[in-house]
Amino acid sequence: MDSNTNQVVEISLKDLFFVLLKNIWLILIVGIVLAGGIFGYKKIASANASNVLDISKRLDSETDAAYSERVLNVSRVEDMIYSIDMINGQIENQRQYLSDSLLMQIDATNEAVTTAQFLITLDDNSTTGLDEALLSYYKRDISSGAYLDKLAEELGTKRGYIIELITVGSEVSSFSVIDAENASGSAGTLAIVVIGPNTDFTEKIMDSILNEVNSEYLILNESIAPHTISLLGEQSHYQVDNTTRDIQYNAANRFEVLQKQITTYNESLDELASKLGVSSKSDFFAYFSFNEDNVSDSTDGSPIKFAVIGFVLGAAAIALIVVLKYIFGRKFSTQSKFFTRFSRVHMIGIAKPTNRRSAFEKFIDKRTGDDNELSYENNNKLIAANVKNMTLGMDKVLFTGTAEIAKIKELATSLGVKVDVKDSFFVDPSTLESIAEYDGIILVEQRNYSDCKNVSKELELIASADTKLIGAIII
Repeated sequence: MDSNTNQVVEISLKDLFFVLLKNIWLILIVGIVLAGGIFGYKKIASANASNVLDISKRLDSETDAAYSERVLNVSRVEDMIYSIDMINGQIENQRQYLSDSLLMQIDATNEAVTTAQFLITLDDNSTTGLDEALLSYYKRDISSGAYLDKLAEELGTKRGYIIELITVGSEVSSFSVIDAENASGSAGTLAIVVIGPNTDFTEKIMDSILNEVNSEYLILNESIAPHTISLLGEQSHYQVDNTTRDIQYNAANRFEVLQKQITTYNESLDELASKLGVSSKSDFFAYFSFNEDNVSDSTDGSPIKFAVIGFVLGAAAIALIVVLKYIFGRKFSTQSKFFTRFSRVHMIGIAKPTNRRSAFEKFIDKRTGDDNELSYENNNKLIAANVKNMTLGMDKVLFTGTAEIAKIKELATSLGVKVDVKDSFFVDPSTLESIAEYDGIILVEQRNYSDCKNVSKELELIASADTKLIGAIII
């Protein structure tokens, strides 16, 4: 690769940022125009939809049959919107359940289980049904007692999610662990099962249950009947639980079923939108808003929302075009892009832009190095001094390049330097034939005009002619 040519295209993110900033007004204007257009369209479409969906009156030239059909279709739409509204609420609840429920987090193939069994014996079992009542009180308290609120707070979950993990069974007067003489005074047994992701977790819950049973005993012993309660045993282990697996599968499947119902309703609404002559089903949601919090964002028909989307898309599209033009465009818009791409070309000077610019554009040009605080005359003097210093000892120097020839001549005149000016190799091939006569060449390249590919070829031709390339001036 020639020493004066850099074929690797590098990108200055800082320069790209300022190029975007310089085009900010174009980006904003296109975004605003597109937003306004979409807003107007949606307003008109919304007004039309309101007329169509208002079944309290006939449309112009509407026959009895057509009116009856419209009333039927609008009623179907209203029912579907209501159903979607309800299903969206169920979907959100189901999504939260799948995410937060402790039961849903258990690995059914390695489920932790802690079990405990209590023996309850009545001091006097002569009253019919007293044993069943006593067991019922214990079961109810274990399954839904106030202690679950405190436990849920400690575990950072909801009490309902803990209740799902607890199973309480009871059996009246059926024991194999006591003799027949004592069995006559027995009430029965309580069997408690707690499942969870690990045994530390299940044992913590079981400890809370045991404490609650002891507390409840003091109350029931006085209020219901004198009795004794004994813990027969407690153990923990791991198991494969097909029941838990089925519950998890059904919960996930319910979520999918609800989503399919939404899809089916939306497809039907698309058909009805076509039949009723409204722009889209989003007009239905805008008209029938039962509960806006549960209506999916994708079906929100607000003209303002579409206007915002239009603005974002319009602005983003123009910004993308500017970025692609900067990266892949054949012409350079800033001196930074030129000298980043042709990094081995020495910079002699940057001429001040002569076109009419706003204060904002001047500010950006200074940030990109395409302008400075010097006056037009002083900037030219600086460039001229640089040319003289770099051509010291040279008799013949040539100004050429892919810039407009009139601009090159104007630059040479304003600098007041002794040089020859000739048109580009690609416009006047005789320029290429004559470069061997010169001690050095200074390229003059023009922003938003010079073609980078031609500049590359230009550098290759100069290198092949073995003539010194002094550097480049950007105009």
